[in-house]
Amino acid sequence: MSMPRPITIALLACTALLAACAESPAVPSDPFGAPSPDAAGVPLCEDVPPIAAPPEAYRDAPIYVGNEMPVEAVRDWAARQPGYADIWIDREHNGWLTVAFDRDAAARQADLEREFPGVGVVAVHVEWTPAELEAIQRRVFEVLPAGMVDGSGTLINRGVVSIGVGVLTPERVSAVAAAFAGQPVCIEGMDPADAPPTGPQQPAGDGWRLLATEPTGQPYRTGIAWDDASLVDLWAEAGLTADAPVVDFQTEVVIWFGAVFGSSCPDLRLDDVVHDDGRRIVHAEIVHVAPPQFCTADANPRAYLVAVERSRLPAPTFAIQLRAEDPPAGAPEERTLVEADLRVPGSIAEPGQVHADPTLMQPEPQFITSGDTIETDISNLYLMSVHCGVEWLGTLNDVTWRTVASTGAPDWLPATWRQVVAPDESILLDIVMAPGPDPTVTASANGFDVVYRPARESAPDCD
Repeated sequence: MSMPRPITIALLACTALLAACAESPAVPSDPFGAPSPDAAGVPLCEDVPPIAAPPEAYRDAPIYVGNEMPVEAVRDWAARQPGYADIWIDREHNGWLTVAFDRDAAARQADLEREFPGVGVVAVHVEWTPAELEAIQRRVFEVLPAGMVDGSGTLINRGVVSIGVGVLTPERVSAVAAAFAGQPVCIEGMDPADAPPTGPQQPAGDGWRLLATEPTGQPYRTGIAWDDASLVDLWAEAGLTADAPVVDFQTEVVIWFGAVFGSSCPDLRLDDVVHDDGRRIVHAEIVHVAPPQFCTADANPRAYLVAVERSRLPAPTFAIQLRAEDPPAGAPEERTLVEADLRVPGSIAEPGQVHADPTLMQPEPQFITSGDTIETDISNLYLMSVHCGVEWLGTLNDVTWRTVASTGAPDWLPATWRQVVAPDESILLDIVMAPGPDPTVTASANGFDVVYRPARESAPDCD
């Protein structure tokens, strides 16, 4: 299905959406013969630069940190000019407005300077109209083979239509190039070398065998059975309709992996069951076969029930989870802790020895870090390291922030803040960003405030 055209100017999240639409993994030339997208006449979306005016068109001020720029006024004026194409916020240039025209951009730049003195706005020339890009996007689904494209969007600030093909196989790249080479399009996808190999579900692997799999049960769940009685309970919890097979519980246990998939990406495959003795974790390796570039966000379950050799289990206490990484926020039930030593032949878990991880049941504090985008005039918790002092706060809303309150020492830190620094040299600050002609970020900790302002230079490296 096609992706809606991103809204480019309404909220801070809009520019983040544009960036997300343009991001894809780095894709080198395919060692198995896939043509380079550039060589085929269709560039990777990540290689298409944002449209910008010449450097001399920009000034050091104003700096827009929120949505305080006069979007509506500029758009209303620009829409009445000949050749108007679109308008967007350029966070890489102090949040200035970029107005695109398909003719007479130089004249419109002079008009903008006269109509909006002191406003950060530039005019740029483009070779397209929004209607032309939208027409190309419609053709993407009309001319390319059914099932090839898993997403498409108009990236207005780059002047291209994105075409997501999942994996950049030679056939898919060639098909896109044959239909759209030389047109304002870009391609997104995964390097075939990084994609899981094609093939059917294997019945067994090193130390495990697959008992059953069905699209049923609950997503983000795991569990374990160690005897016939616990297998009956586990089978029912996983929601399986097939009869439970016979298991030799002297030498095996049964583990349930309650995997999750989006309805547009149902093709899962269990490739392995990994025993990480160092971390005391048993986890699955579940992959998307021919992984798509985009998946719907609905969470659908698929149950995998596997018999695992007891001798391969870690020492207690060990954890069972879906992948090597920790469960995502909001899914604490994914991790199952096992306190019993089930490596012993025929051993069982006593009541209370198999349970969820209580540390995941506690709500994690929500904080932001350098590189994030926040709303203005709203309090946020900000986590930073004080290893090199706090003269430089970091980057927020694509602006680097620095205080003039420091003494010039490279490791400057207010004495009152030093009292609340964690053992890992981190500190949690309460920050509020205020927009305006002189935007600021006020950071507070332990009753002491430090005011930060936009820096004209980049922060120095911190060893």
